[in-house]
Amino acid sequence: MKGQHKRIIFGKRRGHPYLLSKATLAALTAILCIMIIEWKGNLFTSGFREGDIALRDIYAPYDFSIKGEIDTKATEELRKKAYLSVRPICIIDRDSEEKVLKKLESFRGELESLKKMQIGDEERLSKVKNISTEFNLSETIVQDILGLKDFDGFFELVKKILVQFIDKGVISGQDYSTLKQSDIDTLTLIDPITKLEKPKKLDDFFRLDELRKNLEPAISSFIKDRKDKQIFLDLISAILVNNIRYDANQTELKRQEAAQAVQPVYTIVDVKKNEVILNKGERIQRSHIEKLKVIEEKELSFFRFVEVFGISILVILFVLLVSLYIRYFEPEVNSSIKELVLISTVSILLVATAKIIVFSPWPSSLVPVAVGSMLVAILVNGRLAIVLTIFLSVLVGMMAGERLDILGLSLVAGIVGTFSMRDVKRRSQLITAGLAVGLANMSYLIGISLLRSFELKTGIIESLLGLANGIISAIIVTGILPIFENIFKIPTNISLLELADLNHPILKKMVIEAPGTYHHSLVVGNLAESACEAIGANYLLARVASYFHDIGKIEKAPYFSENQSPDGSAHDKLSPTMSSLIITNHVKNGVELAERYRLNKKIVDIIRQHHGTGLVFYFYKKAVETGVEEEVGEQSFRYSGPKPQTKEAACVLLADSVEAASRTLDDPTPARIKGLVRKVINTKFIDGQLDECDLTLKDLEKISEVFTHILTGIFHKRVEYPEEAQEKKNKK
Repeated sequence: MKGQHKRIIFGKRRGHPYLLSKATLAALTAILCIMIIEWKGNLFTSGFREGDIALRDIYAPYDFSIKGEIDTKATEELRKKAYLSVRPICIIDRDSEEKVLKKLESFRGELESLKKMQIGDEERLSKVKNISTEFNLSETIVQDILGLKDFDGFFELVKKILVQFIDKGVISGQDYSTLKQSDIDTLTLIDPITKLEKPKKLDDFFRLDELRKNLEPAISSFIKDRKDKQIFLDLISAILVNNIRYDANQTELKRQEAAQAVQPVYTIVDVKKNEVILNKGERIQRSHIEKLKVIEEKELSFFRFVEVFGISILVILFVLLVSLYIRYFEPEVNSSIKELVLISTVSILLVATAKIIVFSPWPSSLVPVAVGSMLVAILVNGRLAIVLTIFLSVLVGMMAGERLDILGLSLVAGIVGTFSMRDVKRRSQLITAGLAVGLANMSYLIGISLLRSFELKTGIIESLLGLANGIISAIIVTGILPIFENIFKIPTNISLLELADLNHPILKKMVIEAPGTYHHSLVVGNLAESACEAIGANYLLARVASYFHDIGKIEKAPYFSENQSPDGSAHDKLSPTMSSLIITNHVKNGVELAERYRLNKKIVDIIRQHHGTGLVFYFYKKAVETGVEEEVGEQSFRYSGPKPQTKEAACVLLADSVEAASRTLDDPTPARIKGLVRKVINTKFIDGQLDECDLTLKDLEKISEVFTHILTGIFHKRVEYPEEAQEKKNKK
């Protein structure tokens, strides 16, 4: 039996495509784990946050320099220099230029009009007085200008000189003194119309208080007469105004902007190769973080390559070890690509979750390693869950900054979570398991806190986080377990118990249409469950599958002996071949009905395998007697199979056969029942129906004992009461 089973596995299911699929899955798992661990990760700053305690010594890998504290004095000096580098701003007053020229033209026009008037001296004096008042000139200057011989030439010269002064710029004596006192040599001249800015020497401007001093040399070549010069200077002084204005507010604003634009000056801290950056147990400060960031930024590609290579070695090593464990110690898992994909998916999802938590503000102690352990324990088995817990715990500890405390916490949570999944049959038990994980986490973290002499408050907070980890893990498992069950079509004790509810629509239909089959299925369920429990197989799966194994009989219930009426058999008018076809078709009909109701694949497989390739002996014998067998052959009277592939399917087959055969006993004494059980099991064994499952001879012996014990209890004789005995005597 067992050897044949191995030949099937190694010969058919472990061919090159299957091995290639497993190798590809293992490689993909390793690659994805490496990518997740290395995603935005680095060698020096992973897991470090300000205020945390360093759990290892860190040394500088090479010489480098970093910015220290802000150098206040140097920064202020630079800002002051930038402040003073901004030249004073002066604005050209275009309105004053226009006013000066208009005033000159207006004055000239008034004098020309006066010259043309034929009026008396007294009236002329009155007009002169009005003009002098209007233009802020003395009456003498007005009279002198009226008396000039070259009146027009005088005014043309005045206009020319005014234009020269205005073009060069005229600044007030007060603004000039203010700028000179500040040691200003050059300023910025802004034209408000064109918005153009240009540098200008302060001494290039004219000043009204030095007008005569600057003007005399300029007009000496044009005006020789001393009196005419005086008249000229007086007129210019009266009409000319400042057209250059110093803007102190705008100057200050520009200087403040320049000062604020100066970046702070930092002191430079030199770090030498092998210098200690962090000591184990030291509280991490901002200065430490800055050094670690500089190392990260300057990290050479060689160091990065070495880091990735090192992590790759570790991940590949663990994936290889887990794969070897599965190959040599978990043959059932090794032969199921579905379960291998499940293990890979759980591992990748947990590594990704750990990455998110480790590089988030949340404490690393919240990484729910127990989720992966609990899922694998309940969906696959506990042994594999323990092995996977070790693998995942090492990866989580490494991602958390090589923290052994997180590695230990993950191990405790995963192992306790695995133990808590033993014989879980209700979803409410998952919460209890979560509490067990949480309490184990609390115990571990309290012990770690005492070893490190943490403050009481810190220890309490960390232990509460451990409790929260367990509860959160249970909530997550409760939520995602149905998803994994549906995706991977793996039945758990929880889902099997839900299916074991006798109110299932198929079973309710069976009660009404095939009551004999229904009762037969219940008894088979008890037999198969006890047999699986005795040999260490999945007894819940066997029990539930037994409830559904004969649902294919519902459609043609009267053709099966347990449902036939005393009036006669429905096969009386049928040929042996047709009767055999109806009997064997109940397996096919049962599979179709199970798939229609979306029963789990393992239950469907047991329905398909619960008769193997067995012979419908009654109708085969009848065909032999009538000579039909020679025409159609023995194969026409056998079930299409396949033979049972698992212990559970084999137990259902044996329980079904034994229960049916027990109904034929006239006097079911313990000895006869024992003999019948052994005969049925031996018949199936000799017929080769158990060749493809893992049952051993020792298992068959245990199954035989269990079946005998249960059937003896079912067919026990009642004690005859005195009243019943008296009634029998009276009848005689």
